[in-house]
Amino acid sequence: MCYSDKYCRGPHLLKDIPVRGLMRIAILSIIKQKPVYGSEIHQIVRNKIGLDVPKSIIYILLRRMERNGFIISNWDVSGSGPAKRVYRITDMGLEYLNDSIDRLRKVVPIISNIIDIFEKGDRNE
Repeated sequence: MCYSDKYCRGPHLLKDIPVRGLMRIAILSIIKQKPVYGSEIHQIVRNKIGLDVPKSIIYILLRRMERNGFIISNWDVSGSGPAKRVYRITDMGLEYLNDSIDRLRKVVPIISNIIDIFEKGDRNE
């Protein structure tokens, strides 16, 4: 049964739904550590988090988060190359991130239980 056209267009669409919701949290977690360039965020997402997300998606999310007040950016012109945007988290972004991490901590055991049931089956223990 389909509840939304968004989920009824084929199984390939379902595979990215959980990841999409986590990208904003991942990006804010990275920016929380230190001011960072978009290209650095892309590398960390790929190398440390293990997601191969196109750079364009990272930049789209950065623009949205800046519009929503979660981050701010400034141009860094100190290097010899072209100017780059440096992103910093705001108080609002930090509050959103803390709330999101609290919710994730509550969801992780539920996800683990679902995976356990899938892998082992519920043996009415």
